[in-house]
Amino acid sequence: MKFSLVMATLGRSIEIERLFESLVAQHYQNFELLVIDQNEDDRVSRLVEAFKDRLEIIYLRSEKGLSRARNVGLKHVSGDVVCFPDDDCWYRPDTLEFVAEQFRRDPELRGVTGCSVDADGVPSQGRWATEALAVNRYNIWTCATSYTIFLHVEAVRQAGGFDEQLGVGSGSRWGAGEEVNYLLGVVGAGMPVRYQPELRIHHPEPLMVMDERAFQRARLYNRGFGRVLGLNRYPAYFVLYLVARSAAGCVVSLLKADPKRARYYWIAASQRLLGWAD
Repeated sequence: MKFSLVMATLGRSIEIERLFESLVAQHYQNFELLVIDQNEDDRVSRLVEAFKDRLEIIYLRSEKGLSRARNVGLKHVSGDVVCFPDDDCWYRPDTLEFVAEQFRRDPELRGVTGCSVDADGVPSQGRWATEALAVNRYNIWTCATSYTIFLHVEAVRQAGGFDEQLGVGSGSRWGAGEEVNYLLGVVGAGMPVRYQPELRIHHPEPLMVMDERAFQRARLYNRGFGRVLGLNRYPAYFVLYLVARSAAGCVVSLLKADPKRARYYWIAASQRLLGWAD
């Protein structure tokens, strides 16, 4: 079983080196790494050159946009299992070994997902389910993010390409949600996907500081999530439930005298609703 790791990158180098080192340390070494570079300089190509004797790397270039870059990478994969590491995430030494074992145990399985944790093992990037689940269109929101998704190549063929109007760098108002939209295509086709909370991928928590950058991220990301809810025809009650959770976070933050976090939650609630209506 061979893995194809599709990694798009823009504006980073130190973080990429950390990911590369974590890949060198993998117990399971049957994989290729597809690096899709969107930088105008040579920061990434220099790293690729430095690691070319320790990793099987396919170096590609693309126009800006996370979904565009991933679609370029998907045209070149040769593995049996495809995943999408962020350029600032990193793997534990047994990550690929664990995923390979899940597919070996259940030949019918077409996807495995895990959760995100920071360097200290604390959950990052949102809420996560705490028990193993069969992924469906309602629990998917707490069972997957791009770099915790591992798909059998048959599921990748079923999903096709990423929607290039969604995601970071798309140029649209929908700055996230492309990976959930992609995975919904797999789940909607009846292909079994399993969430395993023991599968933990490291990623920094982006919301340590509530500043204008965080607020802009909230606008783009939650508008994108709302758009995915609309594209996939989620019922109004479920959309309102997700909006209400963020609105409740706003109220709780105000009660705790944390106006910046309250503002963040209000932006999240309003943008989810607007994205659904787009």
